[in-house]
Amino acid sequence: MLVVKDSVMKIASVLHKAELADFPACKECPWSPKKSEDVAFGVSCPEHGVNWKEINQANSMTIVQDPADTTPQETGMLCAIHNAKNPTDKTAQQDFELWKATVSLDSFSAETGGYMKSHYWTNAIMHGATSSSGLRKSTLSMARQCCTEVLAFQIMALQPKVVIAKGKVAVGSLYDIGLIKHPWDVLRHEFRKGAYKETVANWRGLKNITVFCTYHTSARVVNQTLSKQYNEQEEIEELIEIKLKALPNKDSIDYFLKKYNDIKNNSRDKGMRYLLNHWLDIGAVLRACSWL
Repeated sequence: MLVVKDSVMKIASVLHKAELADFPACKECPWSPKKSEDVAFGVSCPEHGVNWKEINQANSMTIVQDPADTTPQETGMLCAIHNAKNPTDKTAQQDFELWKATVSLDSFSAETGGYMKSHYWTNAIMHGATSSSGLRKSTLSMARQCCTEVLAFQIMALQPKVVIAKGKVAVGSLYDIGLIKHPWDVLRHEFRKGAYKETVANWRGLKNITVFCTYHTSARVVNQTLSKQYNEQEEIEELIEIKLKALPNKDSIDYFLKKYNDIKNNSRDKGMRYLLNHWLDIGAVLRACSWL
């Protein structure tokens, strides 16, 4: 397991060094911009998310895989609001819908409640090798391992109360830096009940971090993996109903369920309702922890 030294580096400095590939592990990274020009880089949106250029703190953060072959490859921006405007970016659009339904509790705005303004987005792998580079499949694992140091520095700089890891790659990085106890292949068996949740009492001096692990919101995962799991788990709708009882306002969930209502024939709708069960867990904690 990788050991990362404690650091008081500011988040802006971490991102600057990451963009330049100036961390020690970057020398070995096959996706370093110093080794290939066919790489993408993206940073958290300071307009809709936490303004990391001025504030060195975040209530919560989301970790996904890498910025290549997605909207951030063109914009350099990680943001559910910006990227959801791209008609081909199903990952951002579906993330946007889940946030509105379960965090802001507003079907028409992800910014209601101010929770997104204290949120930070990042990737487990800061530079992403594009499909045209020919590097993705063969070197993804090594690139992820090289970038775990950068992820740890971001968490230490921002001191989030909630960390959300979406997908196997992001979860693997959290496991490697010791933030969670179990790897993906173990904890994913908990997904039948909802998002995997772990409360971390002390990690490198940071206290009481709540970590959620869930699936990525890509079209492939939603339409294939999760629609199949929805079919195999008859209790999903029952779990959603139970969790709805704790909500102060159910209007956003009603809107979501009507939008994704074809659970007999539509694989996307099945997958999104599967994820809704996870995000009802995540949203409840995000709304409760706001302090910025």
